[in-house]
Amino acid sequence: MTNRLVHSLLASLLALSLSVGAAQSLPRVNAAMEAVGTFSWIVHAMETFGLDTLNGIDVVGTTYASKQATEIALRSGEADVTVDDFLGAVIMRGNDVEVTAIYPFAKAVGGLVVPTDSDVQSIADLQGRTIAAGSLRDKSLLILRALTISQYGFDPQEDGEVIAAAPPLMMQLVANGDIDGALPFWHFVARIEGSGDGREVMAVTGMLEELGLPSDLPILMILGRDDFDADLKRAFLTAFVETVDLMKTLPTDDPFWQSILDLELYSLPDASLFPAVVERWKLGTPDAWTEESIDAMVSLSQSLLDIGGPEVLGVESVPRDAYTTAFNPR
Repeated sequence: MTNRLVHSLLASLLALSLSVGAAQSLPRVNAAMEAVGTFSWIVHAMETFGLDTLNGIDVVGTTYASKQATEIALRSGEADVTVDDFLGAVIMRGNDVEVTAIYPFAKAVGGLVVPTDSDVQSIADLQGRTIAAGSLRDKSLLILRALTISQYGFDPQEDGEVIAAAPPLMMQLVANGDIDGALPFWHFVARIEGSGDGREVMAVTGMLEELGLPSDLPILMILGRDDFDADLKRAFLTAFVETVDLMKTLPTDDPFWQSILDLELYSLPDASLFPAVVERWKLGTPDAWTEESIDAMVSLSQSLLDIGGPEVLGVESVPRDAYTTAFNPR
């Protein structure tokens, strides 16, 4: 089925749905979105293609300035769902907020990048080098440390130097050759490679594979309040999966992607790099979500606890019931 036909079919279905039930008030799902985060892309697509309405719900997204603000919205009940990292539910439950991670939002598709002309060719070459990460609590850094300690016999934080840098500064440091490597978020990996300023040595998915873990483990999860109606959770996740599946079929020159830039749901200095960002996003969309996925998540989290400790991760243990497959729409 062509993309234009998909668009036409969805538009027709939406028109029919709205004409039949225009006076009907649909149950509302409140979604807390971090500014310029990709959750806003999904909610925008749901609205554009009417996939929330077709699943019998009205998804209303509210943008917040920071991740902390989305957490407060979930805590207070202003939001029913939000997106956080894979330990977000554990941390919030530890603070007496009754939430559970109900579905993967994005896989770990960040990676280790180095300047284009760097002599670093593999993870083994990082010993004694300077690496930039978002923070010492950055999950990609902890996964890298788990790998180098277990497989290569060194800790880049102890046997080299790790500095904290915001993504724009990280990009500049890589471009100037001022650091040996960096662990930026996935979309900055795409931008660095797209600009020609750096190259990827290994994706975080590859690091997980070397650790003997599934490469499709999520780095971000959809969190839902425990008191949020179960049927609405299922309807929301069904709409989410259908929306992501549709977005993955859209070529990077589809007008939908331009609408994301036009609405300032994402910004970058050079718009010509956006197709590379979109393709990287597609690589990071979730696959399976099973009981085995949860087992692997808990195993990974325990490994990171062993490396970073509770003071770094913000949790002392990772209870399995922080995650559930009960609402899996697939």
